[in-house]
Amino acid sequence: MKFVKLEVNEEHIALVTFHRAPINAVSYEANIELSETFEGINKRDDIYCVIFRGEGKGFMSGSDTGDFDAFDDSGLKTYEDADIRTVLAIENCKVPVICQIQGYVMGLGTCLAAASDMIVAADDAYFGQPEVTICVCGGTGALRQLVPEKFMRYMALTGKKIGIQKIAEFGQIYSVVPRDQALDEVYALARQITANYTKSVQCVKAAIKELVNRDSEKEYRIDCKQTHIMLKDPKRDEVLAAHNEMLRKKREAKERATKEAAN
Repeated sequence: MKFVKLEVNEEHIALVTFHRAPINAVSYEANIELSETFEGINKRDDIYCVIFRGEGKGFMSGSDTGDFDAFDDSGLKTYEDADIRTVLAIENCKVPVICQIQGYVMGLGTCLAAASDMIVAADDAYFGQPEVTICVCGGTGALRQLVPEKFMRYMALTGKKIGIQKIAEFGQIYSVVPRDQALDEVYALARQITANYTKSVQCVKAAIKELVNRDSEKEYRIDCKQTHIMLKDPKRDEVLAAHNEMLRKKREAKERATKEAAN
């Protein structure tokens, strides 16, 4: 596969690594690879636990929104179907999925992290729901699994990023460790799970899923409906242009500061 690597060690722990340079944005093709990987795990008997991680500076920057404008309504629906297929493939994986995050966890990245069973975070991780700044909508249902409703509203309505230390206060992160210790920490957690009889673990996970009874697809479709409305707004191009100009100025200011510091 081009964007997803699957490795299984002798302890029956699978490492699924997503890598799509430069910022791990999820394209349609990448979505298909991710969903096929997790669906394929359900057909195997040699995997007892999965570690899911993104390679590079950040875990995932979200959907590749640069693709959106190239789609009509039908094409966008196909793209959205691929998104929800990936979310459900992780959520419905028959063995536990531990998500290891670092750096940015944005948009669809939040959905995929929330679809996992547990999260281990590097201390430089942060969550963001920036869709409101680029005139789309997404991930609010998933974000509600990680933070209280009122805090979800703050993140979704402002588009502000929130550091992992604050997110961890809400009790949905297993542990926060220095970045260079994150992979060791997540393997240690996986070994605690695989020490149990794998069929028992799978039955417990199935029971938890039924008890929690999330309707991830319905939640995602609600966001999609609002995205379609915003994509057709006549002022969207103007808003995006202003947003991109602001980002350009920030990048230039950061580059100047870096050069001045070097001198």
